Amino acid sequence: MALGLALVLSSCGDGKSSGDGAGGGTKSEVIAIAADPLDYINPLNENGSPGIQVAQAVFAPLVATDPNTGKTVNVMAESVTPDKTSQTWTIKLKSGNTFQNGQALTAKDYVDSWNLTAQGSTAWKNNGFFSKVEGYDAMNPETPDGATPKPTSVKTLTGLKQIDDLTFSVKLKVPFSQFGLTLQYLGLAPLPEEVRKSPDTYKRKPIGNGAYKLDATWNPGDDIKLAKWDGYKGPNAPEADAITFRFIPNADTAYNEFLAGNVDFVDVPPTKIKTFKTDAPDGWVTATSSGANYLTMPAWDPRYKNPKLRHAFSMAIDRKAFADLVGLSTPSNGLISPDMDGYRADACKFCNFDPTAAKQLLADAGGFSGAVNINYNTTSATGQIFAEAIGNMIRQNLGLEVKYTGKQGSEITQLADTRKLDGLRFSGWGHDYPSIEDYLTPMFKSNGDANFSGYNNPALDKVLAQGDAEPNPEKAIALYQQAEDIALEDMPLIPLYAKQNAYLHSAKIMPRVSKFTGVQALYSTFK
Repeated sequence: MALGLALVLSSCGDGKSSGDGAGGGTKSEVIAIAADPLDYINPLNENGSPGIQVAQAVFAPLVATDPNTGKTVNVMAESVTPDKTSQTWTIKLKSGNTFQNGQALTAKDYVDSWNLTAQGSTAWKNNGFFSKVEGYDAMNPETPDGATPKPTSVKTLTGLKQIDDLTFSVKLKVPFSQFGLTLQYLGLAPLPEEVRKSPDTYKRKPIGNGAYKLDATWNPGDDIKLAKWDGYKGPNAPEADAITFRFIPNADTAYNEFLAGNVDFVDVPPTKIKTFKTDAPDGWVTATSSGANYLTMPAWDPRYKNPKLRHAFSMAIDRKAFADLVGLSTPSNGLISPDMDGYRADACKFCNFDPTAAKQLLADAGGFSGAVNINYNTTSATGQIFAEAIGNMIRQNLGLEVKYTGKQGSEITQLADTRKLDGLRFSGWGHDYPSIEDYLTPMFKSNGDANFSGYNNPALDKVLAQGDAEPNPEKAIALYQQAEDIALEDMPLIPLYAKQNAYLHSAKIMPRVSKFTGVQALYSTFK
């Protein structure tokens, strides 16, 4: 499940009941992440929530969203300037910044890092971000779906030019008015020269340009221990002197580790939605997620290709009952998070629960051959419960045979990425920058970085490009809504729910809470 981290505050406790206080003068915190341990830290090859959380501490973006105003502010960038058409952008860096190895941070580091990621044969996860840059196609030849492109003789984006030590320009294939917002995405972080030369050597020895650096040898399965880096000169440095990220695959175990006093911050798992306020009466925060959650259809499987079949599945799902099961959730009626400009409460005409209409749509689609397989994450305490809930609705309301397959989340992702996954899976998304465009391009553009279903529709790609080129924000949103309508008609992803997230924090910290940037343990204040 690929999820961004932007959250909007709903309510919170006063944080006085759990934890043991700061003590000792050193401000340190242990952040629990309910996921498998990371195998590497490289923001250019990461778009999942666990890796992004760590990368946010080690790497600094060009720009960011101000937590107080919601406006875009410069971090590593001195200025970001579009031309009159928003097709060529000039980025000037602040002087005096370095990497954590002492190397000066220059425009060349961005240009070379971006070219490395844009090379299809590198097979890094954020390759698709550069698809809008002139010269991308020559570095990414057409390749069978799910395969890695072969190396090409072209190694650089023609649209990427270094102007001087601190300035570079980006020429896009077409105008893109949202490009300045996208520069806060950590998938654009620079790597120093020694890492670029041998990325695998540094997969567990990251050298960043952010507020924290690795503080101890990191072996597979270890906690990731970070210390504040004195060389960081960017704005809004976090308060903690030391941060430990502890990966605990089972969310219930992570929760219990918090109750035992062993961690300072943890997500509340779905199994504890009914009890977390009494488990930690003064140490909780709830927040509405800027995320959307889906049931993903495999576009590579011909049995699922008929849109009427997908509409039938969607209308067989009782979203209200499912949202009640998930807890702190509301049914989704579109593909966009409710807190985004451009969200429409009635976008989806196939999201209402109607078993009779669903059966007719299934018949119109010619039925379904074989069993519907629903894949679920075995490391999630509720993975099988949620899968069976959806499966029972499909079985009862469509009369289809349903089976279930449990695997680790990483294995499900790998099988889907290589188009070998049999059946349905759950997925989710939260924005990397505050634009409706970021809920559409990654998942629905034909070469999107998070195109979970393998979906491809040239008509949608065309409308997205029109929205990208529209300088007027309101007109751009209207075009992106047209793209959402196309995606909802094709329905490669079935909208399920939007939810509140809940967190527990110890008495010594208060996570930063902002309606613009969310609830973040990284930016906790200490009591």
